[in-house]
This record gives sequence, structure tokens and C-alpha cells, in this order.
Amino acid sequence: MHGFVGASASRPGPRLPLVLRLALRELRGGVRGFGVFLACIALGVAAIAGVSSVSRSLTEGLAVEGRRILGGDLSFSLVQREASPQERAFLDAAGRVSAIATLRAMAIAANGESALVEVKAVDGAYPMIGAVESEPAAPVAELLAARDGTYGALVDPVLLDRLGLAVGDVVSLGNARVALRARLVSEPDKIAAGVGFGPRLLMSQEGLAASGLVQPGSLVRWTYRVALPAASGGERALERLEAEARQRLPDAGWQIRSRNNASPQFARNIERFTQFLTLVGLTALMVGGVGVANAVNAFVERKLHSIATLKSLGAPGGQVVAVYLTQVMIIAAVGIAIGLVIGAAMPFAVAQAAKSLLPLPLTPALAPLELAVAALYGLLTALAFALGPLGRAHDVPVSALFRDEVDPAAKGPRLRYRLASLAAVAALVVVAVVFAYDRRVALIFIAAAAGAFLLLRL
Repeated sequence: MHGFVGASASRPGPRLPLVLRLALRELRGGVRGFGVFLACIALGVAAIAGVSSVSRSLTEGLAVEGRRILGGDLSFSLVQREASPQERAFLDAAGRVSAIATLRAMAIAANGESALVEVKAVDGAYPMIGAVESEPAAPVAELLAARDGTYGALVDPVLLDRLGLAVGDVVSLGNARVALRARLVSEPDKIAAGVGFGPRLLMSQEGLAASGLVQPGSLVRWTYRVALPAASGGERALERLEAEARQRLPDAGWQIRSRNNASPQFARNIERFTQFLTLVGLTALMVGGVGVANAVNAFVERKLHSIATLKSLGAPGGQVVAVYLTQVMIIAAVGIAIGLVIGAAMPFAVAQAAKSLLPLPLTPALAPLELAVAALYGLLTALAFALGPLGRAHDVPVSALFRDEVDPAAKGPRLRYRLASLAAVAALVVVAVVFAYDRRVALIFIAAAAGAFLLLRL
């Protein structure tokens, strides 16, 4: 004891620096056996950080790109009827207006093959914001114009493949003949329309009228996008116009959306996606916690001689545990750092990969809060599953430690370590619930996980 105390006294200072110094010296021997430990922590943290960062980027992208996604500053939707002259006059007085009709119909090829399509009939003002990309490229009005009694359309390439058609072929849509004049590459407002049941067919409203598909009882949605003048396009103008529409035309029955809520369905799907994959990340961390406990237990077994040496020099049991807990947490910090790097890079990777596949409103950027929460998950998981195995060495005498290799001590850790481990688990549960998108789902997941651990224990 005199030797250990003397060594401590020769270098005065608080206990924490000494513990840290001893832990760093022990780590010089390498981190053999901690591969599973690092992988468990890194993968769990990467999953949570990546999912949260991608979700944050998508949410911010919706806010930034809301005007383009919606196709205007405000949209007014009606089902099974067009706007009345009074309603249309109100909208025209507010700003530029573009009217769009959407419905499902059957496109029939000359060979008799047919397929369900999502018809989108637009007026001459479409698109007010953004641009339609087609192949071959040409102005939308030119591609949709009627020629010799045949109306033009832009079509999703999926429909061409499905019916065995090529650009220039003609299909029947109701009573109208429609020439497929170009492939539809992208629409600026595609996300706002949600997921369709068939490939898109973009045509003019004159062509839709000629088809005879719009009849009483037809399930057609009319959407009127309003682009406010630049001088009055602020948030207050949006709120004022929406309130005025509800007050002056209370019986219109239209659904009103603003650029701040361009795609509610897409936003809800983002939340569900984030909730589900966050729970997957938590599952990876909890399952990895078993690997953490096993790795720490094996680590303690390998360090028995070092522990015995420290005890023989008079190191208190708490200080021995602190030294090796510090080592474990340093290694956990490395795993957390690896996971954070992967998670932080994920939005940029997703944005690059999805650029040519999906019109995602993704604005990749670092998300400090989400990364901090992921790091906290990893830290609490490592702490919760490491305290039990590490606490075993506190009360074992030097002689028993030397005998541990052939006669392992059966005594468990002190109550303080058990309580500390439970506190870390409780903190992990609180973090999971507080930061969950759906707390009910999070509580169900936690209860199921606790039940699984209990069954395995029994």
C-alpha cells in the first residue's frame, strides 16, 4: 500500500488524472479482443445517427423546397368538382393560378393491351415553379398540343415498357386518341401528388375534356395552385390568404395546403421511417450490449495479473474499477466516433445515390443534435453493459484474483455497480422515449425488449 500511495503522492493532483494516466498506460498493450465490442457500438451508433441525419435532411429539404414541391405558395383541392366562378375569381385575385386535374384511367394500345395510368391534366400555366424534364426535350405546351384531332402526352417510360410501345405511338384514353410524344423524366411537383397506382400520363385539360372521362361521379381531384406576387409572398400573406379563403368561402369544402406543408403524407412517411429504423438501431445496440458485456468480461479475465498488481500496491477496489472502466469507455468512444462519422456521411451518400433515382427533397448537412443523441445512445449502452463485469473485481482479494484463472470468483458486483448499471439502462430508456417520434411505439419496443431479456435470464 505504501508503494502505491507513495507513487500517488510523488505526483500530486486529483484522482481522475491518475486514473486516466493508468488507463492510457494499460491501453498501450492494444485492444485485442475488442473487435466485437467496437463493431457493436459503431454499427448501432451509425444506424441511429445515419437515420436521424437523413430524416433531418429530408425534413429541412421539404421546408426549403416546399414551394417547388407544391407548385406554388398555396394549393386548394376539390374532389369531384371544379371550382365555381366565384371561387376561381377569388383565387385569380390572389395571384397566378394553375389548375390541375388528376384521376385514374385505362390506357388502351392499338394491339389491345391496356394498363392503369395516373392521368394528370394541366393547363397552360403549368408548371409555374420548376420545370418538366422530358425526352426528347421540348416545351410542355408544344408536346401536349392537339394535332389533327390527336392530343399529345408525356408518359412515364414504365408505361411504354408495359404496353410494348415507343415514343410517337397512339393510345386510347376514353373517347380521345392520345399520342405519346415524349418520355416524362421528372415533374417538379411529383412528391406532392404522393404514391400513384400506375405510371404517370401528363396531358392537357382539353385532351381530358375530349376523353369524356370527367362525368358526374368520376373520382377526379381538381387542384388549384396559387403563386403569390413576390412583394406579398411572406408567411403572413400565406396565413392571411388561407384565413380569408375559409372566411369568405366557408362552404367550398376545399383542402388547403401551403408551401410549409407541401407533402404531409411524405412528411409522415419520413417520421415512420425514422421511428422504425431508429428502433432497428436500438435493437442493434441492445443486442450488441450482450457482446459488450462478454467482451468486457473477457477483458477483465485477461487483466487479472494487472488488477492483482494494482491491488497489491494498495489501490482501492473502486479505483481499480475506475481505471478499467476508463479504458472500456475510451474504446467505446472510438466505436462511437466511427459510428458518428458513418452516420454523418450517410445523408450525403443518400443524396448522391438518389439523385438519379428519386426526386427526394434532400439537402444534406450535418445534424449536431441528432449526432449527439446517437453518441449518447452508444455511451449509455456501453456503460450499462460494462459496469456489471467490471464491478466483479472490486471486492476480490489479491490471492483470489491470482486463483481466478482456475477457480473463478462467483461473487457478483457490489450493489453500487448494479445500481449504476440500472441507472444507465434507465437513462437509455428515457432518451429513447424523449427523442422518439412516436412515444407509444417506443414504450412498446422497450417493454418487449425488457420481456425478452427477462425470458433469456430465466
